[in-house]
Amino acid sequence: MTTVPATSRVPAGAVLLAGLGAQLVDDAVFLVLPPTALLAPLSGLLAILLTAGAARIVTRDRTGAVVARTGLAVGLTSAVIGLLVGGLGMVAILLAGVTVVAGVAGAVAGRGLTKNDIS
Repeated sequence: MTTVPATSRVPAGAVLLAGLGAQLVDDAVFLVLPPTALLAPLSGLLAILLTAGAARIVTRDRTGAVVARTGLAVGLTSAVIGLLVGGLGMVAILLAGVTVVAGVAGAVAGRGLTKNDIS
C-alpha cells in the first residue's frame, strides 16, 4: 500500500487577509453602529459569520484536505486577532473557539466532499 503525498499548501497571504478582514470589518461595524446593550452580542456573531464566509471564499478553488486546513488557518487567524483586539476575557476565549470551528465549517460545509476526496 502506497500513500500519495497530497499537495496541501495553504495560501498564507489569503489566510491572513481573510482573518484580519473578518475581524476588522466586525470592529468597523461596531464603530458605525451605536454600541448599545442589545447590539453587543451581535458583534461576536458577526465576526463568526464573517470568518465562515471568508474561509469559504479563500477555499473556493481548492480540493481535498487543503480545504479543511485552510479553513482552520482562517479560523485560527481570525480568533487570534479577535483575542488581541478584544482582550482575554472568558467570553472572548469562548468566541475564539467558536470562530476556529466556524472557519473549518465555512470552508467544508456544502461542498459534497467524500472520504475519497479528503484522503
